[in-house]
Amino acid sequence: MTSSWRLLLACLAVVACQAGCDNQKVDSLRHELDQRQSIIQSLDAQNARIAQRCQQLESELADLRVEQDNLTAQNEELAQWSRRLAQRFGPSVWYFGEGEKPLPVKSYDYAKPTTLLAELNRRFGQSKLPRADLIKIEGTVAYVRIVPDLQLTQTMGTTGATSYLQSVTYTLTSLPGIDAVDFDFEPGDHAMPGRYSR
Repeated sequence: MTSSWRLLLACLAVVACQAGCDNQKVDSLRHELDQRQSIIQSLDAQNARIAQRCQQLESELADLRVEQDNLTAQNEELAQWSRRLAQRFGPSVWYFGEGEKPLPVKSYDYAKPTTLLAELNRRFGQSKLPRADLIKIEGTVAYVRIVPDLQLTQTMGTTGATSYLQSVTYTLTSLPGIDAVDFDFEPGDHAMPGRYSR
């Protein structure tokens, strides 16, 4: 028992005696004091457990930040490697294979975006996949509409939709001057519209 609690208990006893309280009243006050002291001890123990858990979480957060930094660096290295690899092939049609990542399947010495998309759409058609229509090229961005978009966003699954979008993106960004593809389609469970790059 801390000295402040002893002092409080002594004060209560003096007050109780001066007020003419009987032993039953003093015992009741002591019991109430003991209950409150037990509650405070329980709260102190709970506070210590929470403080310990906070320290653990801070340590885990620091570890996650280090891991995120490492993954960011690895991702950047992979992106640079991917860009260098793609540049070696020049204008090409990229189509996904068994590994779900697009690979160059047909290269051209020179090609227009419409030429590449025509070949890619031919392959999509053979696989009964949606068509990618070029809307326009503005600056370094190709704008593409997916028809029918419901097939892409609802029936191909997340992996299939991702592979599809990567094929279109890699194909069009294989051309000099196109750095990104802006897709236009209704958002769905497996794909979201927006701007994609390698």
